[in-house]
Amino acid sequence: MERSTKTAHLNSVISALIYAVTYLVATWLLKHRVFSQPISVIIALMPIITFSIFILKYIKSFSVMDEVKQRVQLEAVVIGLSLTVILVMLLFLLSLCDISNPAWFGYANLVIYCWFFYFIGWFISRRRYGV
Repeated sequence: MERSTKTAHLNSVISALIYAVTYLVATWLLKHRVFSQPISVIIALMPIITFSIFILKYIKSFSVMDEVKQRVQLEAVVIGLSLTVILVMLLFLLSLCDISNPAWFGYANLVIYCWFFYFIGWFISRRRYGV
């Protein structure tokens, strides 16, 4: 059982790293190179595919976690999602007032904030449960 736990966790981490690399590469390519529209769409879809694979591996790793670790992950996701929704609502309302800065809060930055909020939730939950 210990071996399957480590394998599932490792698969999840590797999938996350592959997603991060494909996201960064696709962002760089689409920002700094000019491609035809079909090629641009294919490049834009690559991180979506790798993220989907990561999510499937992440969900699969839940099946080998104990209940406390599952609870920590669930709370981290809930906290991260809640903070993301608050940020998106705030940005929308500020944009209605013409008070927004796309350089700090553009679409690309929202992905970074989502991960940042997840890790805030993860640290809070780990500390709460002493894991």
